[in-house]
Amino acid sequence: MTEMITVRGVGTALVLAAAVGTGAQAQSTGTAIAAAPAAERYRLVEVAGSALPAEVEKEWNCREHVTRGTLTLGADSSWSLRTTVREVCGDRAEVDTEDESGWYGMEGGTIRFHDDDEDDRDWELRRDIDLDDLETGTLAVDGTLTVRLEDGKTTLVFRK
Repeated sequence: MTEMITVRGVGTALVLAAAVGTGAQAQSTGTAIAAAPAAERYRLVEVAGSALPAEVEKEWNCREHVTRGTLTLGADSSWSLRTTVREVCGDRAEVDTEDESGWYGMEGGTIRFHDDDEDDRDWELRRDIDLDDLETGTLAVDGTLTVRLEDGKTTLVFRK
């Protein structure tokens, strides 16, 4: 037990010494140590031209509406989309939260989204909106992020 405490103490001392040394070096050179950039969060406000709640699926006597959504763009080029959907089938209503994620890249002013199921296209004849099928996005000066889905015509609008 004593050896473990000693080893931890030495490790802590080395970490503290490195931190102090780095801080002293930053002060002597006049440079500041900056924290990693924070993730950018955008709130979903519109789906295919309709304000939330917006219908994204319709099947017989069932309707599904997205009621909330948050798109997070990480500083590490990861993205995550959390949506809350409400499905009503006759007299039964159910609320569910869905999480999707992937990575993105910047090409000029365009954001290109990628995920692990890119080749898993939905070939159904129904016109459902798959909110997680992000393809490209553009960011306006006012902080509005417009994202086009893989279907080539549906857009999602997000605001900071």
